[in-house]
Amino acid sequence: MWWGGRIVGGWAQRKDGEIAFRLLEDVGADALRAVEAQAETLATWLGKVRVTPRFRTPLERELVA
Repeated sequence: MWWGGRIVGGWAQRKDGEIAFRLLEDVGADALRAVEAQAETLATWLGKVRVTPRFRTPLERELVA
C-alpha cells in the first residue's frame, strides 16, 4: 500500500474474499480510514475472484492465515 509516495503496508485476499492488510508504520487516522475504504472497495470489485500472487511474500502468507 502506498501513502504519501511511500510504501507503508501490504494486503492480501483471504479465501473468503476478505481483504486483510497491515500498515508497517503509523501513517495517521486519515490514511487508516482511506485504506479501510479501499479494502472494502477492492473486495466488492473482485467479488468471487480470488487473487493469489505467484511469488508470495512472508507478509501476504501471514495475512491469509
